[in-house]
Parts: sequence; structure tokens; C-alpha cells
Amino acid sequence: MFGRSFTIARIGGIAIEIHPSWLLIFALITWSLAVGVFPMQFEDWATATYWIIGAIAALLLFVTVLIHEMAHAVVAIRRGLPVPRITLFIFGGVSHLSRQPRTAGEEFAIAAAGPAASLAIAIIAAALSLVVVNLNEQATAIVVYIALVNFLLAIFNTLPGFPLDGGRVLRSIAWRKTGNFMKATRIASGVGTGFGFGLIIIGFGFILFGYLINGIWFAFIGWFLSTAARGEAESLRLESVLGPLQARDVMSQNYVVVPPGLSLQLIVDEFMVAEGHRAVIVARDETVYGIVSISDIRKVPRDRWADTPAQAVMTPREEVATVNADTPAMEALELIAQRGLNQVPVLEEGRMVGLITRRELIERIQVAEQLEDRREVPTGSRRS
Repeated sequence: MFGRSFTIARIGGIAIEIHPSWLLIFALITWSLAVGVFPMQFEDWATATYWIIGAIAALLLFVTVLIHEMAHAVVAIRRGLPVPRITLFIFGGVSHLSRQPRTAGEEFAIAAAGPAASLAIAIIAAALSLVVVNLNEQATAIVVYIALVNFLLAIFNTLPGFPLDGGRVLRSIAWRKTGNFMKATRIASGVGTGFGFGLIIIGFGFILFGYLINGIWFAFIGWFLSTAARGEAESLRLESVLGPLQARDVMSQNYVVVPPGLSLQLIVDEFMVAEGHRAVIVARDETVYGIVSISDIRKVPRDRWADTPAQAVMTPREEVATVNADTPAMEALELIAQRGLNQVPVLEEGRMVGLITRRELIERIQVAEQLEDRREVPTGSRRS
């Protein structure tokens, strides 16, 4: 997705965020209602009326999505899981939990709350439509649309497409059966991935039979679900290892410090090729000036390495991404991934005390996975 979410309100201490992709889907829903759905049902409205009612219906749809997410949040909070924020985005919403549920029962209750809320909204809207059907066409159009869409959302979210609510219900059942959270996650992720690929195949079938728009949507949703399922499993895999740790726990103190005037040729020969270091710290008398990485050296022609000092190509300290020693290890990994880095210096009270490298993090994760599967994971989210 593109862009960052922005907060529009707070409800019960929960920040309500809107992702920029929400604006896109809001516009698309409004357009489809104004030029397609409502004109087919009501032929004598003014053009402006179609657009106004379409926008109102689209807005109310996302209000009901927010209610769906709030249902997750309320159940989570009652069970002791703080929910700092809810984000509305192109495919609905996500409730960000401060950690994953502690038991399969908690997982089941929180996951089931969302579809139950959508179903309740559908029933209430359907009953309301019976009241307004002979009173106002526009109101009838809106409540019938809200009833239908929420009924479909309730059904869709009960499908076993992890990380949809149904996928999380499946994980809670697998968790209870196996007694292992990570194994249950792998099972739910595998089913969710298969479900996503199934939707992609259905989408291509629609396209082959001439239903281009429907086919594209099915394929896109299938791609999203299969990608999200694999991403969720990968995220939990990393959190199971790194979640309890801080930067100081995963940093290495075996880093190389070189003087500013040392030539690149010596750095390459003595430290990178001979010892396998991908970067060296440029410092003198405990004062750090910067860092020289393989990518910095590759910018210089090989025949100039012997005559080029480290300080000429180093990334200055003020431009180097760093983390504090008490930074969660997962945040350090995210920083490395987001910026495409191979290493991040670790600071404590302004002094460099270690270096976190991508390679060592990966090796630590691999070793931990070979030793055991860990059940508890500190952070999480609830998608719909």
C-alpha cells in the first residue's frame, strides 16, 4: 500500500486511522453506486441525488466496518489486550493489538466478534428497511445496501482465509488441538494461502468467460489474501524469536574500527575479504565519524582503492541510521528491512556499543527455530 495512515478521531482511547487507500475505495464505491447500482433500481432520481446517496451509503459502509473493528477491540480490551489503534484501508479495517491472544479461547472470542457485529448490523438494517420502504426511496436504498453488504461481509469474514476472521477462528481451533501457537499459525496460513490462490483461479475463470471486472476483483482479493497469509505467518515467525529481545541482545560487539585515513584497499583486504565484515566503523579516540560499507566502496573504481581514505567515502555519522540499545529487536529488523540496510549501529547514551547486522539476525532466527517453536508472541493485529 502507498502512504501512511492519518488519525481522524479517538474512541475510548483508540486512535481511528484512515489509510490513503481508503480514499480510493470510498471513491470507487461511491461511483459504482451512483452510476450503476442505484440507477438500475431507481430510474427517476436526479443525477446529483445518485451521487449524494451513493456517497452517504459508502460512508455508512465504512462506519459499519469501524463498528466491526470496534467489536474486535471491545472483546480484546475486556480480556486484557490493549488496542492502541484501528486503521481503515482499502479492504476494510485492521485492529492493532498490543500483543497476540494468550489462549485459543481468547483468539476465538476476539475473531468471532467482528462477523457477529456485521451480522447484527445486517439484521438491524434489514428490519429498518421494512419501516422506511414506503416512506422514502433514498433511505430505503441506503439501508437495503447496508444490510446486504454487511450480510456479505459477515459471510466473507467467516471464510478460512487467514488473516480474515474465519482464518483466525481456524487458528484458534488448531491452537486448541495442537497446543502450539506457531504450528496453528502455520496451518491457518497454509489454508489461507490456498484459499487466496483459489480465488485467483476463480478470478481468471470469470475473465475467460467475459466477466472482466468481477474476474479482476476476485484475482486481486485472492492475491491480497494469499500475500497477507504468508506475511502474517512470517511476521509471527520473526516475533516469536525477536519479540522478547532488545537491540543490545542481538547486537555484536565484534565490529571493526578503522582510522579515517586508512585506505579502502586495506579495509577490503584485511577486514572484508579476510574476516567477512560487510562494514567498518570510522573513528579516532572514541569519536565516531561514520561508517564504510561494501556499497560505499563499490562506488569507487578499484584502481583508486589504494589511494582513497575511508573518510572520503564513508557515510557520515549524522546520516547513519542508528538504534538505541533498548530499542525492541523487531524495530531494528524493520528499520533494516525498510531502508535496505545490512547493518545498524547501536548507541547507548550517545556512544556506540555494538552493531546489528542483517546476517546475524537471520542466523539467530534460524537457530532459534531449529531449537523450538515458541507459543507466545508480543504484538499482533486483527484484520477484516
